[in-house]
Amino acid sequence: MRHDPWQWIAKTVGGPVDAIQYACVLEATAPKAGNVHPVAKFNDLCFADFVASAEIVASGLTATPMGLGDRIESVIRQTRVTTNTNVNLGIALLLGPIVLAEETQRPADAAWTLDRWREATANVLSTLSDEQSHRIGRAISKASAGGMDGDYQPGDPSLDVLASSESFDVMAGMRDAKDRDLIAAEYAGGFESFFAEVVPAVEASVGETGDLLSGIALAHLRLLADRGDSLIARKNGRDTEQEIRDRAKQCLNAFASNGDFGSIAEFDAHLRSEGHLFNPGTTADFIAAAVYVCLRTRA
Repeated sequence: MRHDPWQWIAKTVGGPVDAIQYACVLEATAPKAGNVHPVAKFNDLCFADFVASAEIVASGLTATPMGLGDRIESVIRQTRVTTNTNVNLGIALLLGPIVLAEETQRPADAAWTLDRWREATANVLSTLSDEQSHRIGRAISKASAGGMDGDYQPGDPSLDVLASSESFDVMAGMRDAKDRDLIAAEYAGGFESFFAEVVPAVEASVGETGDLLSGIALAHLRLLADRGDSLIARKNGRDTEQEIRDRAKQCLNAFASNGDFGSIAEFDAHLRSEGHLFNPGTTADFIAAAVYVCLRTRA
């Protein structure tokens, strides 16, 4: 039987804290096209920032008995103090409900399947209190994510997360943004596509390559080709995002037909041009969350 590439790490994972740290560091270590990794940095962001962030996310998102909004806001606040960057907003938004669902609803005596985890995550979001909703909105505002203007402003001023009030409804805001933001779409859809598409893509890619880091990089390229990246769209427009999706597909086809890495290297250089405006950061956030799930399903 073929060796499971996850198993050597999964055996050392003592719980959600370890799994979050491993997931964040593995995602940042893999040589994903257009993203930061140990030998590729941006002017304002480097691999060490992701390592520091991993510890913050792990401790913040498992801080019982705090609510979901409290946890996410704590992660963003501490990250700004420690790294002065918006390095983990997407990761915190994705992992937050997933971690809380496992913490509160995973049975000790029954199989924890992806379907059960998806249902539990959807339940976390459907029962979110007004107070916790407002705090998630406040965390998003504090993170100062790029490109949240122009076409990305909601028509209803009450759903503008950058001017969120005590009555801000984050779920209504996510539903309003679901067609222009991949993370918002997960909140609006109860994380259905995350568990049905993203996690299986990571599992399949790691299984095909037989290596965690190579598999993560391959899954990242596949997800970028299949789903696009809403951070790229926010900063550059939908036409540019579609061009990048098409180039990702061409890279995958070239690699599948003749093992060509040259096109991937050229694609990576293109994504890093223009002051890394083409950074597929949202796709990287999904990868981190999926790696966490892959590790925890082996617990």
